[in-house]
Amino acid sequence: MKRSDLHHISDARNHRQHRQNRLIAVLCIFICVICVITIFMLIKDIVAKNLQNSTAATETSDTIESSVLPSVDPTNSSSTPTVTVSPEPTTTVPGADREAGLAALKASIVTYLESKNGRYSVYYVNAGNGEAFGYNEAEPMVAASSIKIAYNTYLYQQAANGIFTMDEVMKYNAAPYPEGDLETGTGIIQTAANGTEYTLSELSKLSITISDNCATNMVLRYLGGIDAVNDGYMVPVSAIVNYRSSVSYTDYLGAEQSGRHRTSAQDLALYAKNLYDLYQASPEAYAPLMNNLQTTEYAWGIPAGVAPGVVVAHKVGFNPSYGANNDIGIVYADETYVLCVMTESGSDSEAQEIIKEVSRMVYEYIGSLYAA
Repeated sequence: MKRSDLHHISDARNHRQHRQNRLIAVLCIFICVICVITIFMLIKDIVAKNLQNSTAATETSDTIESSVLPSVDPTNSSSTPTVTVSPEPTTTVPGADREAGLAALKASIVTYLESKNGRYSVYYVNAGNGEAFGYNEAEPMVAASSIKIAYNTYLYQQAANGIFTMDEVMKYNAAPYPEGDLETGTGIIQTAANGTEYTLSELSKLSITISDNCATNMVLRYLGGIDAVNDGYMVPVSAIVNYRSSVSYTDYLGAEQSGRHRTSAQDLALYAKNLYDLYQASPEAYAPLMNNLQTTEYAWGIPAGVAPGVVVAHKVGFNPSYGANNDIGIVYADETYVLCVMTESGSDSEAQEIIKEVSRMVYEYIGSLYAA
């Protein structure tokens, strides 16, 4: 074979080798591109899923945060919420069935109360849809300390309107009420030295959480007296039984009674409903009062009739001289509602059990609208 032929054969082999190398290189590049695209798509899918999960978690957190009342620090009178109460949920129970359930609830309450000895009045109003019913709801009843919810709402309303601030300071006047602030009974200020200073915020907290009578009298004095509160707040909201007008009625013992400082279950319920509305419109302004109502030292009454953990902002009242035990509360259940139960029976334990039972009936009615 000629040398030239060998040279040609070698060139041909080299050419084939180069062509194979190029094909292998192109194939490798193609495979690399496919791998890069695949990896990119996997990363994109993972990021999208993570973003979706993060968004879902955020939405769940927002729902939980906005559907509950703010946490309450019972030792801090100035603690305020960071969120407001969410709108009322919507039940799937048809309207006709709901009406039937409400009628059955009322019938059960009437039957229960009429089996007891004493005088009783009840008023329920739904904070979201206005649903309401009553039992002897317009009857004059001894208000006792439940009326303090109205006094303190007016105090906070005036502060919210810029008339004064809750940091204003008052000095305790140890002279007997009405010349001074001293009134024995519940509370701690009655043992304080004359001239002891308290802020309005402190006085309101004592008036609500431990039902301090002297603190309440100081609040009334600052507001211009009980008639100023009655005319400025109570009458415009509700005065089915005017607190400052003398009324006559037959008490639970069958004796004729006549006097002032009576109210009705409907009046008290509407005062509480008005506070709820004010709080919804201006949560920061009314948060301390709502917190105080949620952390009173009295666990009996309406809170005793609902499930553990359900928030109730309430104010009890009791007057042994008239056999009276009352409670007015805002209940944050599946639907927020206001319930007032007023009693005259002469037995504290029986009255408190009756309030608890009526509270349980109403709470279970609301719960039945959302049962699975």
